[in-house]
Amino acid sequence: FDDVPQSYWAYASIEAIAAAGITGGCGGGNYCPTSNVTRAQMAVFLLRGIYGSAYIPPTASGTMFNDVPKTAFAADWIEQLALEGITGGCGSGNYCPDSNITRAQMAVFLLRALYDSAYFPPTATGTMFSDVPKTAFAAAWIEQLVREGITGGCGTGIYCPDAPVKRDQMAVFLARTFDLLP
Repeated sequence: FDDVPQSYWAYASIEAIAAAGITGGCGGGNYCPTSNVTRAQMAVFLLRGIYGSAYIPPTASGTMFNDVPKTAFAADWIEQLALEGITGGCGSGNYCPDSNITRAQMAVFLLRALYDSAYFPPTATGTMFSDVPKTAFAAAWIEQLVREGITGGCGTGIYCPDAPVKRDQMAVFLARTFDLLP
């Protein structure tokens, strides 16, 4: 990608997910590493990570989520992600496809994609990150991501659960989750 030099911190992961066919970038020969990842984009990334680059989900009905008509970007992917139990949406019958995915939401998505919809991590301790008490949304999922070696947080002793996930970060998460790095 023109906007990701070999010296870029996430270069290896970005190249790995591109080689695996999880992403083709953001257009024009670019990857847009510092752009946020939307929930719609996440659906595509996850299903390609699970099934490979040739995977094409069934056609969407357009009736699963109030805010995802069958003609919406990634509608097929979003509905399949829900059918597989990886997501239930964002509440009130919606998926929020254009919303940025948070680091907390991403933890749940990645582990359900890695294992299956029935997977639940061990109870959170609340001691891994100062900004993720054991009662926080997705605390158990976040702590399990650390145990799996998928993340170490966003800084010294913090995870930043409400921060949006950037495309460079997502490349690292996906490459580690689906074991795409040499």
